[in-house]
Amino acid sequence: MTGIETTVVTAIANGFIGQIIKSGWEGVNQNELLNKDVGQIFREGKYLFLQEYAERYWNRHGIIKVLKMSKPMNLESIYINVKCLDYFTRESYIDPENMEKSYRESNQRRFHNEEGEKKDGLVFANEKKYLMVFGGPGIGKSTFLRKVGLEALKGNQGSYQHNLTPILLELKDFKETEINIQELIEEEFKICGFPNVEENISKNLEKGKFLILFDGLDEVPTTNVNNVIKKIQNFVDAHDKNRFILSCRTAARTHFKRFTDIEIVEFDDQQIQSFIEHWFSSELDCKNETAKNCWELLQKEEYKSAKELAHTPLLLTFLCLVYDENQSFPTNRSRLYQDALRILLEKWSAERRLDNRSLVYENLSIEQEEILLSEIAYHNFLADKLFLEKREVVKQIKDHLKQNLNAPQHLDGEKVLKTIEVEQEILVERARDVYSFSHLTLQEYLTAQYIYDNDLIEEVVKNHVTETRWKEIFLLIAGLMRGKADKLLLAMEKEAQNYLKMPLGQKLVPILQWADEMTKDSPNSPIKPVGRRAIAIAIAYTNAITYTNAIAYANAITYAHANANAYIIAIAHAIAIANTHTIAYANAHTIAIAYAIANANVYAIANAIAITIDDLVKSANLFAQDKIFPSVNISQFIADLQALEKVIPNDDKANRKERQEFINQLFKTWNQAFALTPKLLNFSSEQLEEIDNHYFYINRLILD
Repeated sequence: MTGIETTVVTAIANGFIGQIIKSGWEGVNQNELLNKDVGQIFREGKYLFLQEYAERYWNRHGIIKVLKMSKPMNLESIYINVKCLDYFTRESYIDPENMEKSYRESNQRRFHNEEGEKKDGLVFANEKKYLMVFGGPGIGKSTFLRKVGLEALKGNQGSYQHNLTPILLELKDFKETEINIQELIEEEFKICGFPNVEENISKNLEKGKFLILFDGLDEVPTTNVNNVIKKIQNFVDAHDKNRFILSCRTAARTHFKRFTDIEIVEFDDQQIQSFIEHWFSSELDCKNETAKNCWELLQKEEYKSAKELAHTPLLLTFLCLVYDENQSFPTNRSRLYQDALRILLEKWSAERRLDNRSLVYENLSIEQEEILLSEIAYHNFLADKLFLEKREVVKQIKDHLKQNLNAPQHLDGEKVLKTIEVEQEILVERARDVYSFSHLTLQEYLTAQYIYDNDLIEEVVKNHVTETRWKEIFLLIAGLMRGKADKLLLAMEKEAQNYLKMPLGQKLVPILQWADEMTKDSPNSPIKPVGRRAIAIAIAYTNAITYTNAIAYANAITYAHANANAYIIAIAHAIAIANTHTIAYANAHTIAIAYAIANANVYAIANAIAITIDDLVKSANLFAQDKIFPSVNISQFIADLQALEKVIPNDDKANRKERQEFINQLFKTWNQAFALTPKLLNFSSEQLEEIDNHYFYINRLILD
């Protein structure tokens, strides 16, 4: 044991001794334990079974090793108090359309409805004599039961308020028809060498001296589950002075009449951050601020889907292992989500699959199940459905198994669905006969997988490339293609070019031609031709927005210009040949120009205009330095700007008309220098919005 484990076990042993004394365990000299130093008693070799029980409990339940952990971890060092809700049944009838509407109005990516007051799980454990703990896979049910047991063993030093001896029984081992729970409890004490076990256990059960923890009711082999439920109910009825906690996956929805049902809810942001801080708490991690860096990375927009997984403790553990190994998360998120999916499919159901195989069609392997789930995900995402009616899912399961695995006509698709739900909870029943995927990220990944596997890339690009809800799908497809995404990018480029053949797209063509003409014949420029064209297009488009919104409200102009940097970078990468220098250059110029013009139009005050002109002069000097516009007389343009700077309207004396006239002159000076005519910039706000939502959106997506 490590130092911290020895300290914890010693504290547990001391607390446990107090419980043994109070329980009146025969064969133990209580006066000796009360009047002598406990450490001395152990050193003398007396009552070692007391310490052995605490050590045995710690070794079995106080350390954890899951997934790809190279060594076990101390549960106490990383445990985060779980939060629970008074269990709400999912038996209510809710229309799927209303669930869709409610989800979309919530403007979030998580499906879980966790309304109501949340309490610390230990609060419920202290309050309720009979407690049934529900929760999804990897949510922390087993960890919670072990934690309660550890706190009980500590006696007065722990957070559990009842002076009881904990006994944890793993129900997955209840495979026999004849189950004697009392004998199993006796075995726990016999192993540690306790005297008079049968007599003492009977006596203490009768007095109510035990906290009995039944872990994993859903892990009981299916053929034996009703028998086990009956045995537990009878045992609880016969020994109702004791306290009991049972755990079970939410999907199983098994209820005991004496028990209060609660449900462990997903981690919130504070719990995620605390878990990460506990995980990365070594001296080296503290020095390198590993926890802080990991948490900050999860806050970034490109990792919002990874953070969605982090709300489940099991998958958060997976993310911490990934980050610990790489000090980052993979840029290819498809691989990350594939690994997460495999954890749910394999790691937590492998043992029970051997026993439950009769429930599922025998040819439905893990690989085939993934194919089935990807088909369900795709067809429902295609129909814009996130909440699925049970009868539709069952039909999809039966059709798939018949077409792909030669399943018989009489196959029970509902039983297959229930098995998938109970084993992995990748599909979850949200209300009576209404299902969804447990994480939107998993549905998106499985949808992308189906498209890639079935060679549907060109079809979905043609039909959905400008739909924002498909953006994540396209990014995941690119990840699945592992650096060979030419087919996807070319299909997107084709759609962008097709748009230019449409009436409004044709109106954009002169701007693209202008950009070509204005930036050609500059062989000494450090910026590649595509980068120079990108900068030119961004300037033209920014000015078109300004021209159209010259008298618009501040928020409209600010929004339009805030996006200008995205346009310029996207265009620069539309053909995927612009270099890193171009990105930095384009971004810097766009922000400066867009901010400057926006300020001038929105505020129209002397200070803002002065800043505007100063920024434009700086940009013009950079244009000259990098030879972006060889045909533009940059020196004259700067002189004209500086002349305008001397006649900026006075804030106190100038009226609105005078200010607007000055802005118009500034705008005219800019456009004349760059040969931007009113005809070239003549777009309505609706037309600009449509162009942004089609041509420029596709180019931004290509960049992403």
